[in-house]
Amino acid sequence: MRRLGCGCLSIVFLVAFLVGGVSWMAQGVFQSPDLPPVIFTAADGVNAQQKIYDVVVRGAGGKRTPRAVVLSEQELNAFLARHLAEIADMPIMGAIVHLGNNDVFDLATRLPTRVLLAETPVSSIVDLSPARWVDRPVWIRLRARTHVEPAPTGQRPYLRLDVERFYLGRTRLPAVAHRLLLSPMALRLLLWPLPAGIDDLKVERQQVVIRGGG
Repeated sequence: MRRLGCGCLSIVFLVAFLVGGVSWMAQGVFQSPDLPPVIFTAADGVNAQQKIYDVVVRGAGGKRTPRAVVLSEQELNAFLARHLAEIADMPIMGAIVHLGNNDVFDLATRLPTRVLLAETPVSSIVDLSPARWVDRPVWIRLRARTHVEPAPTGQRPYLRLDVERFYLGRTRLPAVAHRLLLSPMALRLLLWPLPAGIDDLKVERQQVVIRGGG
């Protein structure tokens, strides 16, 4: 009886630990990321759009003239705040980008839980959950390293993001967890076809260098 009692007590403690851990993680998931927003102005967005347009137009068709432009961290955040949802073709709500050295940057963006977890191993749970829960937005935060994939002849190069850190809200998870927890739609954030005319992109501290026309 003593062994049985000890065994039952151990199971109770294990269940309590798991429930507590899940509750703690869930609370962190729905919190805003520990990544302060970048303050920008409307002029930053106009400048970014003009610089990108300049590279794309110079590199499109006809005689290509090498060209490089530099977008500040403020300009990039202003551009993504206005255009990221359209570019990614998904209901993104807000974006924060902090640019580091050696092609490393932090990105935080919000997606509805329904979009985030669709067609994943936990999507069946989402289907059975109340609408108020599955429509609740969740912040995804990534620390990623950029790589430009050379394009075959006649095709556009791709910007690939290799995830080094992964968070849901403020809850840090193993970097590989994004492959299991993010829907195919959300995973499109990790592979971007570059616009025609852009050949390369380098992330530096608080700025990004875009090259085209090469």
